[in-house]
Amino acid sequence: MITNKRMLKGLDHNHNSNCNGAFIFKPYRTPLINSYHRYQVGLTMNELYPDLRNICACGCQNELPRNRKKWFTDSCRNTAYRQFAVIKGDLTQIRQQVFERDRGFCRMCGVKSDSWQADHIHPVYMGGGGCSLSNFQTLCIDCHKSKTNYNLSHHIAISSQATSILFSLFLKEEGQHCIALAKTSNEKQSLLLATCPSTSKISVAY
Repeated sequence: MITNKRMLKGLDHNHNSNCNGAFIFKPYRTPLINSYHRYQVGLTMNELYPDLRNICACGCQNELPRNRKKWFTDSCRNTAYRQFAVIKGDLTQIRQQVFERDRGFCRMCGVKSDSWQADHIHPVYMGGGGCSLSNFQTLCIDCHKSKTNYNLSHHIAISSQATSILFSLFLKEEGQHCIALAKTSNEKQSLLLATCPSTSKISVAY
């Protein structure tokens, strides 16, 4: 196995395969990536995939041909960019790649939905940000709501985004007039709490 100081210092270029045989890039938690942020603002391709002299930067460990400076093949470069986009938090790329893998089928109930949502399996507020595609799953609206309700009923901290999603579903059931009653995240929590008697405490992590 080829080792490189720059590789070991900054990133883990070991590849794992998912169910479709696609490579998954799993970076170390370094100062380059804040695992508690949804978007990795300022992160660049060169930082995530530094030049490795005569070795392909994608981590496949193939030696570069004479006519190549960084990537062993165009496929290596394209795969690296797709993985970079997911880690950086590009919502368009995340949804596209999640759909390519799951085809819109909910990972919890197995039903195919046109209004599916890309859900962090390990939440951002618990260090699930800056992740590979393996930390995302397809959930239908009902299952996403159930997952959020479970976190609420078990007093598990949820993100402000999760609160907003649950509040949006609440508005569909109770009516748009509730918008005036709850504009901030805390106001939304209070209104949700008032309509969920079984929930005695809601904790939100930003």
